[in-house]
Amino acid sequence: MKIGFVVSFFDFRNDVRRVMAEVTTQHEIVIFGHAEHEAKIRSHAPQGAEFRVIDEAKKSRWNNTWERIYLLFKRIPRSENNFYLMELFKVSNQPDARVRAKGRRLLRLIKLLPKVISYDFFLNRLRFKSQTQINDIDQFICFTAIADDYFLARLLRQKTKVKVYVYSWDHPCKHICFSKRVQYLCWSEGIKADIVELQKIPPHRIDVVGASQFGYVYDFLQLDPAQLTRSYPFEYIYFGCAIGITDLVLDEINVIRSFAKVLSEVQPTWKLVVRAYPVLSKWEYYEELRELPNLVLDDGFRTKDLSVKDDNILEKFEKIHFAKGFFHLGTTMGLEACFTDTPSFIVDYGSRSYTGLSLHSFIHQHQNDLHLRDLAPQNVVADEYWLSHVLRQIDDPDFVALNGAVQERYPLKSFKEFANDLINR
Repeated sequence: MKIGFVVSFFDFRNDVRRVMAEVTTQHEIVIFGHAEHEAKIRSHAPQGAEFRVIDEAKKSRWNNTWERIYLLFKRIPRSENNFYLMELFKVSNQPDARVRAKGRRLLRLIKLLPKVISYDFFLNRLRFKSQTQINDIDQFICFTAIADDYFLARLLRQKTKVKVYVYSWDHPCKHICFSKRVQYLCWSEGIKADIVELQKIPPHRIDVVGASQFGYVYDFLQLDPAQLTRSYPFEYIYFGCAIGITDLVLDEINVIRSFAKVLSEVQPTWKLVVRAYPVLSKWEYYEELRELPNLVLDDGFRTKDLSVKDDNILEKFEKIHFAKGFFHLGTTMGLEACFTDTPSFIVDYGSRSYTGLSLHSFIHQHQNDLHLRDLAPQNVVADEYWLSHVLRQIDDPDFVALNGAVQERYPLKSFKEFANDLINR
């Protein structure tokens, strides 16, 4: 077969590239992307893959009108906090202050307007060019968020076979690009329930295939533990930064400072190893942390773009494996840590406000509350007092109960098995 992969964030998604490499062993693949991303896609594409530019967006008064209507009146997922937090994230990372102010005004207006236009209704109104060659493709696999609305509109209008892989556990909670005319593939039964509840997709249109990101977890667990090499010759806590929103990074850094202070008091011989957030545009925010005597900044994995070498990803799991505990403010690493014997904790304090673009809103996103906090309330660190208790009793078996609960809910697969299911399910 010839498989068409419609991609975005291609340099950042190492796992997607690994899956494509597996698919190429049995099928031809064509990668579809935007012209401005062509160089990055070609530089990371698996050997033998063809690249085609998506050329479907047609400039017209009709399309412009419907884009504006949809912008203002689109339906959003029931987990409104996630959606608005994502929009605020986009706005806050704009470099121009006037653009940021305009974006915030627009978002305030959107909150007040009725949410009446579905994604399918919008797609049906778009007029596309029909310029992208697709007649030789047997099936298309898209990833959330959808890379190009006009391209998807064409694929659906021409009744091609389209699957959409829900790439992350938080995508059903924050994205709007869920059509009821495609087949969805997702991580777990819990994420399937989120897609049904939050996006109103019929259950028969959703299959569970596992998480492509967890292919690296699978690889790590195949290694002989006796052959693993420690990166750090001391006892340490591993803290995974979770925030790429410029307006909230300093709040996360303040939490890390608080954590380092408590750690120095409770476990003075331990270090706090802090893993920088890979997609934060300005890593210089973390430089001030180097001043803390009991803190080590883990930032050696960054490359010239958003990609991370596979060896660095496996090294990440090695660092989690040898840590006394893994702590975070809401990141997929909090789930990944649960596949090791290291207890995983979510930190829930340090917010200056409890509404809008706040640390509290970030921590209490739908997926964090439902798939982590509710499973193990004892692993929620709500203040420095409980943090002190946790650090003193870090080996309490009660703290690894979350690990078993997560392992039961998420099937682990090799990249080869996942790729096979992605194509044939």
